[in-house]
Parts: sequence; structure tokens; C-alpha cells
Amino acid sequence: MMPPFPAALVRTALVSLLLASGRTATAAEWNGAEPGITRTQELLQRFGKPARRSQKGGQLLLDYRGRTLPRDTRGVRFHVDPERELLQRIEVFPRKPPTRAELEETFGPACVDEARSEAPCYQVRATPDNQLSFHYPTLGVEVIFQRGRVRTLVYQPVDAQPRSVEASAPPAPEPTAEPAPAAPAEPLPTASPSSEDEDLGLKRPTVVTDASTLDTGLPPRPAEVTPSAEPEPTALPGRVTITDVEAPAAREEQGSRPHDILSLGGIYYQRVELSGTRQSRVTTLQPTLPSLVDLFVDVKPSESVRSFVRGRLLFDPLDPAYSKPQVLLDQLWIKFALADRVFITAGRQQLKWGSSRVWNPTDFLRQPNPLPLDVFDLRTGVDMLKVNVPWEALASNLWLVATADLNGPESQRLRYGGAVRAEVTLGTSELSATAAVQQGRRPRYGLDWNVGVGLFDFNAEVALVRDSPFQRWERTGEGFTPRPVDGPKVLASVGAQSTFRFAQVFRAVLRLEGFYNQLGYDDRSLLTWLRSTGDYQALYFGRYYLMGQFSLERRSAIEPAMFLTLLANVRDASFLPRLDVALLPLREVYVSAFIEAPFGQRGGEFRFEPDPSVAELPITGRSLLRAGLSVRIRM
Repeated sequence: MMPPFPAALVRTALVSLLLASGRTATAAEWNGAEPGITRTQELLQRFGKPARRSQKGGQLLLDYRGRTLPRDTRGVRFHVDPERELLQRIEVFPRKPPTRAELEETFGPACVDEARSEAPCYQVRATPDNQLSFHYPTLGVEVIFQRGRVRTLVYQPVDAQPRSVEASAPPAPEPTAEPAPAAPAEPLPTASPSSEDEDLGLKRPTVVTDASTLDTGLPPRPAEVTPSAEPEPTALPGRVTITDVEAPAAREEQGSRPHDILSLGGIYYQRVELSGTRQSRVTTLQPTLPSLVDLFVDVKPSESVRSFVRGRLLFDPLDPAYSKPQVLLDQLWIKFALADRVFITAGRQQLKWGSSRVWNPTDFLRQPNPLPLDVFDLRTGVDMLKVNVPWEALASNLWLVATADLNGPESQRLRYGGAVRAEVTLGTSELSATAAVQQGRRPRYGLDWNVGVGLFDFNAEVALVRDSPFQRWERTGEGFTPRPVDGPKVLASVGAQSTFRFAQVFRAVLRLEGFYNQLGYDDRSLLTWLRSTGDYQALYFGRYYLMGQFSLERRSAIEPAMFLTLLANVRDASFLPRLDVALLPLREVYVSAFIEAPFGQRGGEFRFEPDPSVAELPITGRSLLRAGLSVRIRM
């Protein structure tokens, strides 16, 4: 029989797993999420759907609580920049607060000389309500205490100013046989109108010079981790001696230090792809080598003004369409706030509306993604003026959008448009209503709803339209003739998703999604005709679609994750299975591979074979497979 592990060893192991950061001079990460690096989509893939979404101070807040909680926590909040879809800060409320010795073992001891410190170490600070705060400047980690116990772990980029969490509190703990923490448990705060710092429940830390006034409830620091060779003043029992680590002159210099106004970066994306077709018992393999480089410049001259530019370079020496490098503008916008109440963004921006994974009929401002399962979305941004008015007391948002483009008819290329969207949170559900107008098109209306019930998350999108961006056709005795859209048409997608965790290290996600398209076709012969006229829209040709997806991944980010997906066009009985395998061997490197091989009725959408009696197409064979290997490097 195996002897029991020492309690201290078990507790240390749990805390190390909870904090999940190495003792290096780079920014600390938490469970694979790193502020300034991790994207919103990566967060959702790793942690699942949050229990609550809200907007505060121009940031998107993702709250995980209740059944969505990561293990060993009482609550987690991710602060995300909605424009760049980039994680900015993490607030973790541990279920079992670690001790001071465990913090020092995991992150590092107290700083001996702050000016010369290169290894991770903490500076002792205090919050305005006279609570203890440990700040690790080289890791971007701040530990907030309350009544002598660790209350919050804050992870943020290394160059961010330390911000002590005061108003944010962990959610009420679930019933357990373990003793409740000494700190009072409160729900995560709902939004309330105030300035940005007060909105987020954050205040700048101050330095405490009188140790006798700071009650931490922690035992004195052991002698082996004393931050200085000089003898420490005698500490009162249950108190920690704090010295004046920052002279008034140094504080003044730090307060006047300018913030970083310029950030540069980007990604390099390289893929090797092989496509196979078959005709007359002859199989043809076509390789491609697409490369993509995205570079961005992010300028923030002040806290209320920000501009962003992202350019894209596409090149493929084996594809005639991209054999000459193509340069595209993905984003170019400026953003500013009016009295911290109205947020205005003008220029080319990325925007996505809708809660479904593949089909988003309420995303009126962009054309659907023809390859939604690929790692990289090649669609560029939309030129618009966007005004966001959050109503934080009701956890709601109002979006006003004005657009302009040169995609109008030949008689008038310049066309204008706009949209209004209202979002509101109702308990554990979210409801959005959208109306969009565009010059030369009929108005479109949409509803988007998602809710969590038990182990499942459900979503639904419904759009009501009276026209189509593509020409509609029908087959008659005289051939193919245009067909107008007669009356309102409905496009609707529904989905259900559930996350399962087992063996303490595995996470599995199962998702089902369906789509009904009243503008779709039932006649397979129209596929060849629509492709010849340029009116074919991938995944929107048929009337009924289904998608099933199963993913399995380990807790460790360096272990491979597997995604198995099946798309189906129900009416023409064609199917597209796809297997993806992805891993993160290095922090800045993401490697993925996929293979897909359609099956089902020949001539269907996913097993397309041109009909020469309808129209002549350059595609001369039936699709057999498509496989690829890609590497994405953050710069």
C-alpha cells in the first residue's frame, strides 16, 4: 500500500498547478493564458464558454463561475481588448489561498535591490484600504491580500502599471466540506457607471511606511528569504514588516514616466497544402505553398486615444493567383472615448456578430467565411464608423454603425449603409437584436440568443431578409433564368455545446450545429451553373446543413489537441469529415495539421464534380482530399 503524501507536499503541488508559472524573467501565464499574447478564440477553446460576458471601460470581460470554473478556483475574470481580440489581464480568485512561503517558492522572494533586480522578486505595496500587495514587476503578477489571506492573483503584461484589485471579489464558494476562507465571499460585481478604473474595481497601489498599521495575518518571513542582509526591525506577531521601498523622489519620477505609446508586432503564417482530384480514373495531386505575413502598428498617445494599422502580405509560388505578392490592408482605425461613456472607432475594422461556430446569418456587415474550419480567417476588415454606448447598470450595449464601400452597381459604385445592434445580458443568457440597411438592398433584421442550461450551452441566430447579395437562379425548360426573391426569407442556425473534464487532465468539448437556409437550392445541377457565373457561396448553397465537432485536449499546452469535425449538406447527401491536430511547442509558435476527405453522393456540394453539359469549368475532377500542415509564429 502506497504511503500517504505529506500534506505540505500536496498543497505545494496544487498551488504550483494553480499559479502555473515558471520562475523566469518573462511574463507569467496562467493555465496557458498569457496577457498580451493569448487571443480571444484561444481562451474560448481552452476554457469553454464563460458564464457571463460584459463590457467595462472599453474592455470585454469574460467571467467564469459556477459550472464554468477552472478547477482550484472560486472565480476567474479575463479582460480582453475587443478590437484586437487580445487578452489584457487575468484576475484569479483561488479556492485554497496559498501561503506566503508557497508564493515565494512559485514566483520568487522579496526584492533585495529593486533597481538591480533581474530575477523574479516582489515589491511590497498596499492597497488604498490598507491591505497587503505583492507586485512582481518582471512577471506582471500582483498578489492581493485581504485579512491576511491571498484574495486575488492578477496577471497582466510586464510593462503594465501595477493595479490593486479592490472592488472585484470572488463569487460565493460552492458547498464543500472544506472550511470556508476567512475573506467574505461576494458575487463578481455587476457593471456600474463610473470612471474606467472605478468601473473595473481597480485603484493604484500606494506604499506603506508604517508597518504597525498593516494587518496581514501572515507569519513573519523565514530567515532564509530575508530580502536584505541588514537586520529587520522586530515584527509584531501576525504582522509583516514593510519598509519604505520607494522614496518620494522616486515615486514622483515613476509617476511622470511616459507610458509606451508604440507597439509593433505581427504573425508569420506558413502552410503546405495538398489537394487531390480524380477524373476518368486519373488522380491528380496539386500542391500549394501559401505564405502570409501580418504586421501591425499600435499607437496609444493617451489613455483615451488609440490607433491601429495592420497590413497583410500574401504569396504562393505554386498558385497563379498569388504568384505575385499581394499586399492588403486588413485594419486601419482610430478609437477615442467621450467622457468614458461613448466609444467611437473610425476606419477599417474587424467585426463579428453571431454566436454560432460556422453559420452566422446575423453577421450582416461581412460576407460569410468560405473556410470556417481553417486556422486563419483571410477576410479583411470592414470600412465603418462604429459608436459603442455601454449601459453598464443593465449589462447591455448599443452599437451604431455607418458603412461605405465601392461595391455598388456600375451606375453608382459608392454605396452607404449602416446597422444598429443592441445587446443585453439576462441572467445566464445573452440576447442581441440587429437591424441593417444598405444602399440598393432591402433592410435585414436579426436576433441572436445564447444561454447556459445545466451542462449545455445553447445558441440560436435568426435572420429575416428580403434579398440576396448574389443573383438567384432557377432551371426551366429554356435553361437557367434569374429568379427574384419573392417575399421575406428566413436564415436560422442553432447550436448546442457541452464540456466534459475527466482524469483531471483531459478536457473534451462536443458541439452540434444546424443551419436552415430558405434561400438555398435543392437542385444539385445548379452547382455547376452557379460556379460558372460566380454566384456560388460556400456552405450557403443548400437548404439544410449539419455540423458535429468533438475536441479533446490535455491540460498542458504543449500536448497536442485533436479536433474531429463533420459537415453535411443534408439534401444532396454529401459530407466533409475533417481531422485537425494542433500543439504549441513554444510560446510563440503554433503548429497544426489537418486532413479532410469528402464522401457521399457524387456531384454534391462537398463532393463536387462539374457537369460539362451545364457549363465548362476549369475544375476537371472530383474532389478527393485536402491536407495541410501550418506553422504560425507570433512576432
